[in-house]
Amino acid sequence: FFHWKFFFYTGTLPGNLIAASQPFYSIFFPFYERGWLAVDLFFCLSGFVMYWLYSGHINNRLISAWNFSVLRFSRLYPLHFVTLLIVLIFQQYMFYRTGDFFVFPANDIYHFVLNIFLASNWGFQKDNSFNAPIWTVSIEILVYLIFFIACRILPVRNSVLLLFVTSGWILMTFAPDFSQQRIGTGVFFFFIGGIVYLIYLEIIRKNLTKKWKHLTVVTIFAWSVAVLDSKYDFMGPMPLKFFQSLLVYNGHDYAPFFVKMIFDSFFYGFLFGITILTLVVVETRREHLGKRISFIGDISYSSYLLHFPLILLFMILAGFAGMDASFFYNKYSLLIFFIVLIVLSLMSFRFLERPAKKVLREKLLKIDKKDKI
Repeated sequence: FFHWKFFFYTGTLPGNLIAASQPFYSIFFPFYERGWLAVDLFFCLSGFVMYWLYSGHINNRLISAWNFSVLRFSRLYPLHFVTLLIVLIFQQYMFYRTGDFFVFPANDIYHFVLNIFLASNWGFQKDNSFNAPIWTVSIEILVYLIFFIACRILPVRNSVLLLFVTSGWILMTFAPDFSQQRIGTGVFFFFIGGIVYLIYLEIIRKNLTKKWKHLTVVTIFAWSVAVLDSKYDFMGPMPLKFFQSLLVYNGHDYAPFFVKMIFDSFFYGFLFGITILTLVVVETRREHLGKRISFIGDISYSSYLLHFPLILLFMILAGFAGMDASFFYNKYSLLIFFIVLIVLSLMSFRFLERPAKKVLREKLLKIDKKDKI
């Protein structure tokens, strides 16, 4: 939803979008307005999963750096490489037809090489390029490196993870470069996910899963606040007025920075953390919920990486059909887009990602075929 605005771009420049006229806006406005927060949730969930699957093995030296790298590479790289080539072809066609690239401008050899090595957002880039949403995976690679080193040489405990959360927050808040801020964001939310995992272990140890209803109430309340704020934006202005009377020093008003710090990081860190904790506790308690919705996890990565190539394809087809951007205000355009995206994502997981992962692991690792990591 957040990238639906791309349909209204003119080349690499934003077009005249009427936000409230986007399909089903009155229902999905939180996703249109705050959809970028899904990336932070992804980092948080990734941290939980990585600590669940690997932290003990890494800390006890039961998995090597090579094996860990291959396990993650085999899961992430095949679809990245395919979508990179698809976007390369589509962008070249768009440039041929219109004289300009579409949305993301830096589609040259230099940035192609950066993308090949998943280094598209390590600070070497000059602008967004190719399948630009891959930036999250690019950052994730660096976070994996920090995670592996931390688990290898430091104890896996909350105090250690809090140091990384604090370091990530400092980087995301004070770093002068946007790429550094993104790395800080990845570190911040990833290690919050790790803390959630350790809290979950403590809940299991103390047999507190029966408290799942309490967690659910807190989670629903937190999400209600987030949804209402996406519509009315009250979490910023309301406390801002209060803190402006307290945080003025030497004529400089520090209140906006303080409020942004609280609600852009710690509120959403808590929101995503409590959401993940609630889901895993409910799954532990009720057992079968995860199996029923496991397909969502199967297609989450593919739907994320495929959505921009599909936007490009829709724009190319719309050009062939003589349709202008107004078509994408139509509700049917959104329904068609998501149906195609889900079908392609399911096909990608079954016929590309899973087979490629199996082949790469069989070639590069000596692991059992039943391995699910």
